[in-house]
Amino acid sequence: MKGADPTQARARVSAWRIVLILLAVMIALPAFVMGAELSFTLGARRAVPAALLGGAVLGSIAALTGTVGARSRKSTYQLIADAFGTQGAKVANAVLGVSILGWYGVVAMMLGHALTGVSPVLAATPVWLLALAGCVLTTATTLFGFRALDLLSAITSPLKVILLLWTFVVALRGGLAPVFAFVPAGHANLSTGVSLVAGGLIVGAVLAPDVCRFARTPWHAAAGAATAYGLCFPAVLLLAGFPSLAVGNKDLVAIMILLGLGLPALLIVALTAWSTNTFNLYAATLVVQTVRPATPPWKLSLIAGVMGTTLGLAGISNVLVPYLLWLGICIPPIAGVYLVNAALGGPVEPHRAWRIEALTAWALGSAWAALPLGWGWQITPVPALDSMLVCAGAYVALRKLATRCNATVVARLVAADVRRRPRL
Repeated sequence: MKGADPTQARARVSAWRIVLILLAVMIALPAFVMGAELSFTLGARRAVPAALLGGAVLGSIAALTGTVGARSRKSTYQLIADAFGTQGAKVANAVLGVSILGWYGVVAMMLGHALTGVSPVLAATPVWLLALAGCVLTTATTLFGFRALDLLSAITSPLKVILLLWTFVVALRGGLAPVFAFVPAGHANLSTGVSLVAGGLIVGAVLAPDVCRFARTPWHAAAGAATAYGLCFPAVLLLAGFPSLAVGNKDLVAIMILLGLGLPALLIVALTAWSTNTFNLYAATLVVQTVRPATPPWKLSLIAGVMGTTLGLAGISNVLVPYLLWLGICIPPIAGVYLVNAALGGPVEPHRAWRIEALTAWALGSAWAALPLGWGWQITPVPALDSMLVCAGAYVALRKLATRCNATVVARLVAADVRRRPRL
């Protein structure tokens, strides 16, 4: 298949392996920050339902996107090409590619900063050098494709879970009472927490076909994706957030060091960045593959690695907040289009370069997400989910309109041809 990874064509994994792969991505430095922020903002009592409800939103979306990937055996970017057209897909994939490579750079710099706090030796090393070393490691791993990602997740995911549980138990050995007694300074409501959880990882749910296309069956894909996003991710957030409340510090790595867990802190920093950025780079390679399908995958991984490293060293983490805002606006509607397109059986007219109905629906969904929340135009508490729903509805309507217009044009052409024919 053009644009696919032929070396991985026969790989088939179970729902459990999909959970491990996705869990390797979720147990990451950004998730630790999100878990602490969630707990400090809402308090433990409201953080639990917020995490579970946000996970339910993510799990539902990931189950849908993963099922589409497993049925079609296509990556996210090939599904986008079906929906947006060969040229239109390049626009959507370019946006996705920049977002993934940018996130790769952010995680790389977070790794460098986290490592400097783990030991005095690393503290004397320049942050950029530590980040660069991590980028070299993840690029080398990604050169081996999906099999390397599968093997890495099988090794690192259980280790990271053990390290998280270890930290949780040590930090809360005095009991959960102080944690649940914590009163947040602000007055954030439950919907704010749900939005934080769902919006923080919705891009990952959009990219679920990249992993789920290797599932044994669509059921394995749906079960694995739903479990990972719906149950495991909320658990990661709470395992990182509750120790933060117990110690009074939002930095999980610093908490581990305060608790005397220096070596586990070093391991969890290294393992989380390694597995997370290996997945990011793998996903970015699939994007580049849509533009250069004839180029060997290992060369594309190398190119993507250099680009992501450059973004990280150039300081993309300094503009993290607007970058995340941009992701939440532009990325989720893409899934709304390709999900509806797959549900309707694919494009009506194959091999078109541009599908205006898809591009217009994407623009409408993004515009909805960009509207000021003060206007009160919300369908759900999660703006990213709203943009998906608006985009999906707009795409259905625009596609029906396009189909009727095409049918009218064809009918008129046929009628004109009949009138031109000489009568016998």
